Amino acid sequence: MLIIYQVPAATQSGIEKTVTLSSGEELSVEVFGGTKQPKTRQLRILWIASTPGIKPRQRQVASNLAQNDMEIWLIDLAEALFLPHSTQTLRSIPASLVADLISSLSQDSQTPVLIISSSYGAIPALRGVHAWQSQQLNQTNLIGAVLFSPNFFTHVPTLGGNPNFIPELEVTNVPVYIYQAAKNGNRWHLAAVLNALQQNAIVYTEILPGVTSLFYDEDQAVETLAVLQSMPQRLNRAASTLARHDTPQVAIPLSTKVAVSSSSGLDSKLKPYRGNIQPQPFSLVDANGKTFEVKSFQGRVTLVNFWATWCPPCVEEIPSFNRLKQIMQGKTFQLISINYAESPQHVREFMRKVAVDFPVLVDPDGKLSAQWKVVAFPSTFVIGPDGNIHYGANAAIHWDAPEVVQQLNQLAEKH
Repeated sequence: MLIIYQVPAATQSGIEKTVTLSSGEELSVEVFGGTKQPKTRQLRILWIASTPGIKPRQRQVASNLAQNDMEIWLIDLAEALFLPHSTQTLRSIPASLVADLISSLSQDSQTPVLIISSSYGAIPALRGVHAWQSQQLNQTNLIGAVLFSPNFFTHVPTLGGNPNFIPELEVTNVPVYIYQAAKNGNRWHLAAVLNALQQNAIVYTEILPGVTSLFYDEDQAVETLAVLQSMPQRLNRAASTLARHDTPQVAIPLSTKVAVSSSSGLDSKLKPYRGNIQPQPFSLVDANGKTFEVKSFQGRVTLVNFWATWCPPCVEEIPSFNRLKQIMQGKTFQLISINYAESPQHVREFMRKVAVDFPVLVDPDGKLSAQWKVVAFPSTFVIGPDGNIHYGANAAIHWDAPEVVQQLNQLAEKH
């Protein structure tokens, strides 16, 4: 039995409540639209926030949904459990905890229940649904899940490696609706996600053109703001679509033991490259409209850096790239940066604020990044004069550090 009582405190638009789970654990949630009579509710939503927690846009959307006869339970699981905000925390959330929350929302059998999450919050969302089904409570009002640009990686792979997905992806059998931001860094992993998810689930997919991340305040694109404005209509449509299908009440057993990986491919220094050593040639336009074409990487040491202005570590390492270029001046060396799916105008505006002393090419739809198997930003590949990739960094590092400069000089001298 789950007991709910109201705490005498309020958030911006929602009411803060405490949920006591069957285990005795207490979780704090924000409830929007909870004062409506059950018979007037069209939908009840469990919204699981991703890292780094609940964002202002999520509260605003939840408030808008509440005005459209929906009741929204918005929860930051990491905050509620007094855990650090990280993707690893979201991977380690007990599925039974989320299952208890679903059961709580499902107590009113007359109101459809929908699970919502985004990015890495999709992991505890689907794991929770699977655990909820495993309880076999014969509750029938869960209609499925709506996921925004979901990430299901068990961990960030090493540079050039293929990501692994959580095993629950292949056994999920509830209806799922995915809104995928076209400019999000995980856009080109959607096909692999669908290949796993569609083994047992009915999945609807909608690409959101021009959107990088719906709930990221810095994404001020006209397309993003328009989608946010239309969210009540979109979610009503998605819920109606999912409700046309029966939600299985029995979970498909996992074929492998669920393990939370503590490994990560993120680097703290320049490391030998283990992926396909043959780099992909490219022809792109830089931020100023000039075509930059590379057919062969032979003859010099070349750094190819994939980045985005919305990525703080990417921005933080730019000064060290500038200094590295000065250190390597006069040597057979070139530094190329490739911006992920942002407009040339946006990049130019960024460069008026931040000094960038090297070419900035624009990968307009992120396809080249996908071809280079870029998963995390920034990602930088170091190519030797022989035309092969020798080193790489799957994170921001200090590129002008003596040991890095020494590695680059030694690479140049070997060939």
